[in-house]
Amino acid sequence: MTPDAQTEADVAHAIGYVTMQDGMRVAYISYHPKSGRHPTVFLYSPYDASATRFEVAKPFLDAGYAFVGANFPATGCSEGVIETWFDRKEGIYGAEVVEWIAKQPWSNGNVGMVGNSSAATVQMWVAAEQPPHLRAIIAAGMFDAYEWIYQGGMLQLYNLKWAFTSQFISQASGVSDRIKAGDIECSAILGSDRQQVKSLFYNEIRSHPLNDEWWDSICLACEEVAGKVRVPTMLIAAWQDRHAARESARVITQFMPNVQHKKLVMIDGDHGGTGALGPQAPLLVDNERMKFLERWVKGVENGLENEPPVTVYWEAWEPEGDPKKQVAGWVTHHKAWPEPMVERRPYYLTADARISPDKPGATPSEGSRAYLYPTGAELYGNNEQFAAKPYQQGVLNYRTDVAASDTTLLGSPQVLLYLSIDDGDDTDIELTLKDVGPDGDVLFLQSGHLRASLRAIDEQRTTSDEIVHLFRECKKLQPGTIYEIKMSVCPIGHVVREGHRLEITIGAPNPIIKQSIGSLPIGAASINRVYHSEKYPSSIILPIVPGAKARASAPERGIQRAKPCRKEAEFEPGGLPTR
Repeated sequence: MTPDAQTEADVAHAIGYVTMQDGMRVAYISYHPKSGRHPTVFLYSPYDASATRFEVAKPFLDAGYAFVGANFPATGCSEGVIETWFDRKEGIYGAEVVEWIAKQPWSNGNVGMVGNSSAATVQMWVAAEQPPHLRAIIAAGMFDAYEWIYQGGMLQLYNLKWAFTSQFISQASGVSDRIKAGDIECSAILGSDRQQVKSLFYNEIRSHPLNDEWWDSICLACEEVAGKVRVPTMLIAAWQDRHAARESARVITQFMPNVQHKKLVMIDGDHGGTGALGPQAPLLVDNERMKFLERWVKGVENGLENEPPVTVYWEAWEPEGDPKKQVAGWVTHHKAWPEPMVERRPYYLTADARISPDKPGATPSEGSRAYLYPTGAELYGNNEQFAAKPYQQGVLNYRTDVAASDTTLLGSPQVLLYLSIDDGDDTDIELTLKDVGPDGDVLFLQSGHLRASLRAIDEQRTTSDEIVHLFRECKKLQPGTIYEIKMSVCPIGHVVREGHRLEITIGAPNPIIKQSIGSLPIGAASINRVYHSEKYPSSIILPIVPGAKARASAPERGIQRAKPCRKEAEFEPGGLPTR
């Protein structure tokens, strides 16, 4: 029988509970070949991992692995008493499940973890416990602590919704499936004194609007968590899953000095789709994941250790909307992140709405521009949203000249704004970066966010590629005072082709959710001003790979995940008339 013909009847399948050292039990499901000892793929999440469907496990079974899915403590049918989500017990229990797997008669003792989002983040906590039989982790769409929930210092409403539904709704399907499959113990566990979350996560996050000690206690980008990881690690992130892209690059380069074999994969895409498993797993990502498992969990010498540690897929998309047909225009490999060859070139925002390589002086391009806050916001969740242009008097738009040759961006653009408000004591800034084609197609690329009162920079964590903020203390604004605001747009890999322009828009956030982003703007209605002069040189620094050009034709605009497109007949600079 060929592997592709393998059905659920061809493998052994069990649901049950693993008893932890403290007496609590973690719900699991397993699939494995009916004979022999095999390496195991382990999925660990707060949703329905302990009721993982066969079609999700099948690709791993076909490749010669056993598969185990298990729920975090106090989620699904798992027992456990925890303080709140992201309790260290998640890592402790996960490590104990790894060791339980290694002792099973169908296991050869080698275990690798996979998963997206919550199932990615927890891998760091498990690996930090250093279970002896964990061989590798492969985390996609990883998020972390304060800067995930409060991107730019702004509470993201999607994340508040996630915290609520994950605890009360998303687990229900897994519970139901286990009970239908014959789990006679789950019903008694649900809501009992053996399954308790003492403090609801969605309440906790609203109680900590600043990056305080509570957030420190659940942060993985630190020596106590990421710094303790020793096993081969692959982090997968989509550019438009902006926090995951930023956090994955940051963790793998700054917080994992003791990991000899690590890999960073960056690609166009979104949070939910890029790291999906089973039938929805995108082809390119799945190939990377399987190759990593093959080398470090199965032990096949496939040459992976000789490849550069960073892989970038350019202009990835899915023909016919089928993730199994995912393709990329081309692939590049890099010795480090950020790419050492990148040149960070400054461009200046001008009063006549240009992005110019020339430093400002006593010219007509000097002066200030004003916009009505908070009335203008880009909605970039999909093509339908993006088609609605922001209210033009509520944003400021700037464009480069037409590119004379391809310009390749790889890294995090950095923005310096000299800004004032005329009322209130704070303002929120949302930046959007777009590619404008000669036919008027405007393609969304990336965004960046910052609450002005949280502008203080973390000098220790800031690098040449990224400005990192402390988010520890609010420093309120005074109307009429000009403030220096430094911030990064999230990382990106994109080629602005010959004949195209780059556009940046300064506006406000909006509570309408787009790509997991959406927040209530702070402060009062205000005439906000951005200044452009020799004294106040508002600017953007672009991470440019010198000499690099597009190696393939661009995909049709508007068909890539999380990169919506609209048509514009002419450029509107936006803003209010100024004196």
